[in-house]
Amino acid sequence: MVIFLILLFTPTISAAFSSKNEYVGADVCKTCHEKQYEAWKTSGHARILHKLSDAGIDSISLPSGYDKKTITYVIGGYKWKTIFLDRRGYLVTSTSAGDGKNQYNLKSKIWVDYLPGQKASYDCGMCHTTGYLSNGHQDGLEGIIGTWKFEGVQCEVCHGPGAAHAESSRKADIRIDRNVCSKCHGTEPLDVIPLTGVFLAHYTEVNQLMKSKMRNLLCVVCHNPHLSSKKSIKQSCETCHQKMAETYKESYMYKVGVTCIDCHMPPAGMIAEGDTKTFYGDFKSHIFRIDHRKDFPALARNGQKINPGYLSVDYACMRCHSIYQNRQWASSFGMFAHKIKVTSDIKIMRFQMLWAYLGFFSAVIALLTGLYLKNLFLTSLKLNKKTVLTFHRVSAWITFSLYIFISAMCIYFHFPLDNLLKVLNLGWFLIHPVNGVLGVILYGGKIIAVRKYKKGWATLGLLWGVGTFVFWLIQIITVLFHFKIFEV
Repeated sequence: MVIFLILLFTPTISAAFSSKNEYVGADVCKTCHEKQYEAWKTSGHARILHKLSDAGIDSISLPSGYDKKTITYVIGGYKWKTIFLDRRGYLVTSTSAGDGKNQYNLKSKIWVDYLPGQKASYDCGMCHTTGYLSNGHQDGLEGIIGTWKFEGVQCEVCHGPGAAHAESSRKADIRIDRNVCSKCHGTEPLDVIPLTGVFLAHYTEVNQLMKSKMRNLLCVVCHNPHLSSKKSIKQSCETCHQKMAETYKESYMYKVGVTCIDCHMPPAGMIAEGDTKTFYGDFKSHIFRIDHRKDFPALARNGQKINPGYLSVDYACMRCHSIYQNRQWASSFGMFAHKIKVTSDIKIMRFQMLWAYLGFFSAVIALLTGLYLKNLFLTSLKLNKKTVLTFHRVSAWITFSLYIFISAMCIYFHFPLDNLLKVLNLGWFLIHPVNGVLGVILYGGKIIAVRKYKKGWATLGLLWGVGTFVFWLIQIITVLFHFKIFEV
């Protein structure tokens, strides 16, 4: 025992012993795990913290009045936002333009305020670095709280110090802790989901998962942590929810491109940007459960607002249906979302169908009476031509009036003028609105032929009249075929 203690405290032996628990950095791991290394290198984990001098970040915009000599570290710059540390290690909160305009949002490419004018230390090293210790100041910069071995979330944050494994290559010398994600992607207590305004507090994915029906799943069941967020998904919803997926594939929402995660993992969290009016953030929820019947999920506990463990229609529905609909509508139709075979405006569309049928019936009457007046249809019948002419005029004006009425309804309810390109998502049914535009020309031509050139009964008027009937025929066929598919 004495001999062991002597050897242990002998400088060379002690150094060798302690080196087993040292951090060696991702570049050493690359020697044997090149594939994982290359994938990690392009992920948010690798890019969460850089020295400004690091290669590959030359394109990042710097705050006004700052240059490479006055910025020491860059935080982020991967997907959402970028903020900076000054030459003393404090967060840059003021620029040459004044307080604020110090956070660069990557999606919108605009500068916004982050703790404007405050003197803010950098104390995020626990989740942004590898081999973090809470004491001291990295690089002697007083604004940085703590020290670290390497910038960014490298291999050893999850797998533990790698010196021993690098030397032995034994799996036993490396940690594989599947619960390690909660350290940075969760907030204690893990059974509470805090809210920041209307949004789920950022980096509470584990909290959200713990309150969901998926609480028994580990993050690595669905995610490969070595990859970037977009590429990290290992399994889709259909892997476990096959029956529901098959049902959903028959729905209208599936046919227009709405996926499971659009509703069950909406961007209900905010890291950089969000719209509180439409509950549209920039970070996906991990709660999954939607309760369309309940109010907005915000409870007060110890002076803090929390989410009780469900998503409301505000998150799941209203960010896409906020133009012409409301919560009451979403609550009514939410329970049918997986099976609904039509657009959400079922009653409106049925109402439009009724008027379309009436319009087509009137168009048939107008065509037959017009052909009779031209002695081209049922000439053996000895009808009063004055009465037939009255029926012709009335039916023609009814079709025209219904065309205007139905067109106005379609534009108002189905084609919001702020984004006309949505009509391109209709696929083959695009024939219907295109033919509707053609109706303007046909009706315009018929009115000119009758009113201006007095050729209502000549060949010109007859051609315009037949063309108008063909227009109605196409419309009713597309309507019938469309609604047969979607089972209105």
